[in-house]
Amino acid sequence: MLGTVTDASGAAVSNAKVTITETNTGITHTSQTNDSGNYVFPDLPPGRYTVIAEQSGFKRESRAGIDVIVNSTERVDLVLQPGNVSETVTVEAETPILQTERADVGEKIELTQLEELPIGGPVRNFQGLLALAPGTVRPHRDHSEFFNAQDSLSTEVNGQSREFNQLMIEGVSDDERTGLLQIYIPPAEAIQTVDVSTSNYTAEFGRAAGAVTNVILKSGTNSFHGSAYEYNRVSALAARSFFNRPFTANGSPNPVARTTYNYYGGSLAGPIIRNKTFFFVDVLHISDIRGQFNFIAVPTDAFLHRQSRRYWPHAVSMRWSRQSPAARPNYTHPGGRNELCQDPFAVVQPDRTQNPEPGAARPVHGAL
Repeated sequence: MLGTVTDASGAAVSNAKVTITETNTGITHTSQTNDSGNYVFPDLPPGRYTVIAEQSGFKRESRAGIDVIVNSTERVDLVLQPGNVSETVTVEAETPILQTERADVGEKIELTQLEELPIGGPVRNFQGLLALAPGTVRPHRDHSEFFNAQDSLSTEVNGQSREFNQLMIEGVSDDERTGLLQIYIPPAEAIQTVDVSTSNYTAEFGRAAGAVTNVILKSGTNSFHGSAYEYNRVSALAARSFFNRPFTANGSPNPVARTTYNYYGGSLAGPIIRNKTFFFVDVLHISDIRGQFNFIAVPTDAFLHRQSRRYWPHAVSMRWSRQSPAARPNYTHPGGRNELCQDPFAVVQPDRTQNPEPGAARPVHGAL
């Protein structure tokens, strides 16, 4: 957060005391303006703040409801009116029309969106909302369940490969070793804000060429609050597929394969020391039992017998040709020499020593 403190004429007010207070936790930060009347509070945790500026000979100026979100810069300029410092002028916060303090392009996915928008999927993956950021394609699931057991979704941004994306939690890298997947995906109920930067981001994100996704988790406040949730799906309430009929071909019942999926958990947050130390705990458990129905067409015995006699009329030779090489029939392929005959264990070659006549052949035993 930064800004400039001026008087009614527009002149800078130096050495003015600026105090900001986080509304939910009560944590305060204090700074003073420089000779140009500017002040700055770097690296603030996300939250809603109240800004107060005061200087002797001026009324106290207060502005509430300033939302500071991750990877953003909020400018709050204050104008002090002449008067007693015990008097306070309260100004309602206004949402800026344009972002003039930063050049990066992206999207902030806020708590309200995570709670109200349909995320979709049984794991309630927040990555489904990354499509709200400009330049992104629809998030999709890649790889097998063995390699991607956490059901991580991928997206391409501004035509770049998904390998160029960077995934973080609280500013710490959360990339899988190949750079394709996210290692830990927190439940949506534990997320405060998701910041997605797609281009023109600052130098701290220089290792990425695609999107930079930073997840900020919830924090405790001065009041206790909690939540409980469950997502349930069972086969007893599911419809059958078109091929999964209630009865088999012989009339016996065909029960639905048992499927039970439970995605449930809860969270609890509150103060340890008021205005100083807080806690937040989230627990998630997934129970997944999957039943499968497979419709497979297999040939009948009559079909197998008919096809085997068509393509392998001397298949019976496979049984006794191994017993006695001399007992094998001499099948000669009419097409020429060194070609397969109908006996799968014999290759015929012309025997020029015993029978010089063209086309005369004898079986030569060996592996094909």
